[in-house]
Amino acid sequence: MKHLYTLCSFLVFTIAIQAQNKNWSIYTSVEEGIHVSDIKPSYNYFNLSVPAGNAGMRLGAFYTYNNNISAEVTLGVIGISSPGTFSSGLIPIEVIGHYNVLPEIPVDWFSKFNIDLGVGSALAESNRGNYGFSEHMVVGATAELGDLLPFGTLMMGTRYSMFIDDFIDGNAVSSSGNDKILRFFTGLRIDLGNTKNSAELSEAKAKINRLETDLKAATLAYDDLSAQKEGATSSLEAENTELKQKLKSLENSAPTSTIETTRMVPEFNGYHVVIGSFPNESMANEYLNNLDREDLKVVFVESIPTYRVVLSEHEHLREALLALENAMAITPNAWIAVY
Repeated sequence: MKHLYTLCSFLVFTIAIQAQNKNWSIYTSVEEGIHVSDIKPSYNYFNLSVPAGNAGMRLGAFYTYNNNISAEVTLGVIGISSPGTFSSGLIPIEVIGHYNVLPEIPVDWFSKFNIDLGVGSALAESNRGNYGFSEHMVVGATAELGDLLPFGTLMMGTRYSMFIDDFIDGNAVSSSGNDKILRFFTGLRIDLGNTKNSAELSEAKAKINRLETDLKAATLAYDDLSAQKEGATSSLEAENTELKQKLKSLENSAPTSTIETTRMVPEFNGYHVVIGSFPNESMANEYLNNLDREDLKVVFVESIPTYRVVLSEHEHLREALLALENAMAITPNAWIAVY
C-alpha cells in the first residue's frame, strides 16, 4: 500500500505539471460495473449494496494529439460484488487510446464519438489475504460533450475489460473462462491549459455564427436588389422602346415645322408645345377662349416678339414629344418651339 500511495502522488504531480501544456488535461471519472465471471452478478439495484459494491472512480491524465486521436492514463479504485456471495476491490492502472470516428458532427455540444482500445493491470485479491496483478485488455466507446461546461469536457461511455486471470471474483473455476467487467462511466476532462483557448474558441464560434447570419442576410439582400435591378432594367428598356416607337410615329405624322428653334434666344430655356402664334395679345386670347381649355395659356415671347398659346413647357425633348401628341389632338398644326 505504501508503494501505491507513492504511485498516486507521482501521478497527481505529473498531471499538475503536464496540465500547463495545452495538449494535456486532468481526467477523473466515476463508474458502475457489472462483473462477468463465475459468480452471477446481481441486478437488484433497489438494494443499495449492489450499486455501492460495484462502483468505482479513477484519476489520471488525458492527452489530446488532434481532433481524431487522444489517449488517457488512469489509476482507479473499483469494487465488484454480489450481495451475500463475495465482495472484492481492484486497483487498476490503464492506458487507453481514443479514435474519433465522427469528426464532423453537426451538433455543437456533441463534439466527438470515440472508439476506445487499451491495456491495463489491476491489483486484485487472488485468494484470501494474497494479492497479485492481473493484466487485461479494454475496448469501449466514449461520447465527448464539449460545450456543456465552461472549464472542461463531459465524457460518457462504456468499457469492457477482459482479464487474463480467473480470480478477480475470488473464485477460480477451471475451464470456465477468464473474468470480465462491463462498466459504464461518466468522466470529466478538466482542460486547465486550455481555459483561455476554450474561451477564445467559443468566442470565435459565436463570431462565425454571427458572420454566417450576416452573410445569409447580405445574400438575400443582394438577390433582392438584383431582382429589383432586373425589373427596373426591363421596365426602362420597355419604356425606351415605347418612346422610340412614339418618336418615330410623331416624326412620320408631324409636319416639317413640328420643331422650331428660335436662334435669337442667347440661352436655352426649354421645349414649348405651341398650339398657335399671334402678333398681338388680343388675337391670342380670342383663340384661347374659342378653344375653351383650362390647360392652355398665352405666353409672350419677347425675343420674336409674338404671343403664343402654349400647352406645356418641358426640360427634355422626350417629354415635349409626348405632350405634342396631346397637342395635335387639339390642332394638327401644333409644334415644339425651342427658346
